[in-house]
Amino acid sequence: MINFFRKIRFNLLAKSKTGRYFKYAIGEILLVVVGILIAIQLNEWKKERNNNNHKQSVLKALQLDFKANLQQLDTTLFYIEKVPKAYTIANEMIKAPFKRYTENHFTNLITDLSWSYTFNPHNGALRSAISSSEIHLIKNKRLIEILFSWEDVVKDSDEEAFKIQKFQYDSMSMKGKYISSIHDWKSIFKDVISPVHSSNFKGLLQDVWFENYSIQSFAYAKEYLLELNNIKSQNIEILLLINEELKN
Repeated sequence: MINFFRKIRFNLLAKSKTGRYFKYAIGEILLVVVGILIAIQLNEWKKERNNNNHKQSVLKALQLDFKANLQQLDTTLFYIEKVPKAYTIANEMIKAPFKRYTENHFTNLITDLSWSYTFNPHNGALRSAISSSEIHLIKNKRLIEILFSWEDVVKDSDEEAFKIQKFQYDSMSMKGKYISSIHDWKSIFKDVISPVHSSNFKGLLQDVWFENYSIQSFAYAKEYLLELNNIKSQNIEILLLINEELKN
């Protein structure tokens, strides 16, 4: 092709057709420029297509993680919400300690008051997207903003979760003065041996410590529920924004 154009230029010069030669030269330059522009455009299109494919992969990975996070959040909320309900029952039982209660009443009460289920999200896809800078392929500014703040929001809730865990752990010895630890484990380990000493549930209800324990369990749970519901709202928003971005 190059030799073909070269022959044309040579013939025009040989025949002293200078005007036609310059016109041809300009046309050839324009042809080269157009070719370069087409090549650049094709390269940009290819780059954009590759970026879009990477973006789709990142978004789908994030979507999987945040769907799993939402399920885990619902499970965590389910158990922590048991504590305020148990507090109401505990308050009623404390006011009537000599009423006839079955062992299951007490077992369920103690179990539900002592829930310290925590939220531990899947952050692998998010951390990978941030470390590789692929997160910047996402065009939705709100989605990028909320993804960058996600781990900080979860970290803020860890303080409440740790507070509950420590409180429940520190309370075990006091509960052990009245009730057997078997109630904490028999639903998990079927081969645990029945205790020699019987539980004194009425004594537990009459101890001011138990009233304070139930109040504190209620307060810590309510604080953690506020954090969890905030996290859930952000998780739902992230999934909605991911779905919108996947359509673009």
